[in-house]
Amino acid sequence: MLSNIGAFFKRLGTAYERSEAARKEAYLAEAVDLYDLEYRMQRLDRESAQTAAWIKGF
Repeated sequence: MLSNIGAFFKRLGTAYERSEAARKEAYLAEAVDLYDLEYRMQRLDRESAQTAAWIKGF
């Protein structure tokens, strides 16, 4: 029973990671030029750093 619950949460986490990666790729694909792409990449980096800091402080 517990192994089924663990497997479910593992699949759920994997699905979330895939959807998050697809969201980021789509966001980057909307860039109109190299400068816009670089700005978007930096924005994603800042967001992930803020999230990591929030989780670390928890």
